[in-house]
Amino acid sequence: MDGVVFKTHDEKGYYLWSRTVKKDLGFTSEHLSRIFSEKWTDIITGKMDLKLHLDVLFKEKLFQDLAISPDQFIDYWLRPDYHINLDILQLVKSLKIPCYLGTNQEAVRTACIMNAVGSYFKQCFASYKIGSMKPEEGFFRHIEKTLSLLPSQVLLIDDTKDNIEGAKQWGWHVYHYQNDLKALQSFLSKRIHG
Repeated sequence: MDGVVFKTHDEKGYYLWSRTVKKDLGFTSEHLSRIFSEKWTDIITGKMDLKLHLDVLFKEKLFQDLAISPDQFIDYWLRPDYHINLDILQLVKSLKIPCYLGTNQEAVRTACIMNAVGSYFKQCFASYKIGSMKPEEGFFRHIEKTLSLLPSQVLLIDDTKDNIEGAKQWGWHVYHYQNDLKALQSFLSKRIHG
């Protein structure tokens, strides 16, 4: 979803906020690798709470020297990260079929996402609620079961190749979005109107 509904990456694939975090907060790659460590998978699959993870980390000397709280980091992390792709939202609004969000996110960021764009979608399937993430089978099967759909009745539009391959492997229709709105519109027009 980050590369489809939101424009969160620069031309090199880096998160927009990561370009300024050192200047703004003093964070280095070491700080970021501690935050987005191997525990991150547990966080986005709902097995560990983000705030608890940050509370523990921010007690370490590495973070204490920065004099920033976990809440301040979360605010910073979320604030500049939301450049909404209004063209995509207009496309979603114009479609005559139900559209859903599927995201590998934890609870705090999912809430921000829903506040920003939730009204355009029927529902959001977030990995932290499901306990599984794209491209894992459990993520896709949960959506099918919840919506009472067969794999062949679902289309995933995603910007991440691994997610596309995972969905395809489980029988979903897929579209690999690469910032080409016209190509997506053409694909959907053929798909929906035959």
